[in-house]
Amino acid sequence: MALNPPLGEGMVPFRVDGEHFCLQRDGVEFELKIKGMGKLTGAGRVIVTTMRLVLINPLGKPEFKAFDLPLALTHHEKFNQPIFGSNYWYGICRPMNNSLPGDIEFKIWFTEGGC
Repeated sequence: MALNPPLGEGMVPFRVDGEHFCLQRDGVEFELKIKGMGKLTGAGRVIVTTMRLVLINPLGKPEFKAFDLPLALTHHEKFNQPIFGSNYWYGICRPMNNSLPGDIEFKIWFTEGGC
């Protein structure tokens, strides 16, 4: 897990060895609540790979352009389909190598045509 992982041209994350991109979805909004650090919000796209979720925040401040969540460290995932409002994916991710002060609670809303 990393705040602002390295991005290449077009704000595409660099691949990790053995990683494959599976899905990219534009038109998402996301919220990250980091215990002991606060809340980050953004809008842009999510990229799902074989190893992680990468949240891209192209119009965000330089302190928060992207965030990646390793799939192996996520738990309590839940896909919610409310009657009113956008579908969203909820989960919790443990910090990798204690790189952040606490667990990350995330929500990803699919605001343009569902997921």
